[in-house]
Amino acid sequence: MSAATQISKPSKWFSTNPDKAYIEKLFLPYVFLFFAYQDLLQKMHWVDVNDFWGIVTTSITWLPYLVILPAFLRRNSGIPWHQSYWFKFNVYIFVLVFFETYFHTAWFFKVLGMRYNFQYQTIHLDCLVCNGPPATPESAGERIPPGIYISTMGFFSVYHTFGQVVLRRIKNVFIDSSVVVRRTMWVVAVVAAAAFFAWAETFFYMQGAVSTTVWYINKSAMLKVGTSAYMLFFLVSFPNIFFLDETVDRKWTLWNCIVQPSFAAMWALLLIDWWSWIHGPLV
Repeated sequence: MSAATQISKPSKWFSTNPDKAYIEKLFLPYVFLFFAYQDLLQKMHWVDVNDFWGIVTTSITWLPYLVILPAFLRRNSGIPWHQSYWFKFNVYIFVLVFFETYFHTAWFFKVLGMRYNFQYQTIHLDCLVCNGPPATPESAGERIPPGIYISTMGFFSVYHTFGQVVLRRIKNVFIDSSVVVRRTMWVVAVVAAAAFFAWAETFFYMQGAVSTTVWYINKSAMLKVGTSAYMLFFLVSFPNIFFLDETVDRKWTLWNCIVQPSFAAMWALLLIDWWSWIHGPLV
């Protein structure tokens, strides 16, 4: 096989769209920086700070590496910034995070038993109807500060970058199989990836120094049962975002990057509510 043939051979891990493949390779190492920074925040007790520093410290999680760096590196790519994958990816994740945090966190509070304790933060942004009136005994531990939205941008960027790469690799393993096998393995891969990231976040993040700020009333039940509810979010978004600029000839518009995550968030809300009806609250 010639060197030219080897170079032109498509990757089994990364997109055939060079713009998307470049950002996937750039974003994959971010997971190590992200969790190292999260560990630093916890050990330095910078998780529960005032409103201003809460926004600053969480913005460092997202803006430098996921926005400023790719904008600088891709400035000479020949693709306008607003049509670049890095920008569309951030728009998609931003819309998804906003709706799922604003509305769906209430289900985590009331059904899965999650609690927040940001005692120095007074600014909150959450759904009045879902979470109830602020500053009441019933709402203690169920208010969402702005920093949660920003830090979730980092978490979801990690999950959805790794998720796409893993799904593509599994998809390519069975590319020569029958239609039934390909579709079956695609479903299995999506379910497995969704379950893993839902379980891993609960197990690895909510411990140590952060456990007095963000925790589950019954973490054991959350890991054993509640993960099946959390994974429903990724069960919708993973296969949806996979097609974002996956090929050069089928790129999404910015409008698609707003409509598609809105669709995913709506379906995730429906599924987790159905889960709540079937299983009932963990606490």
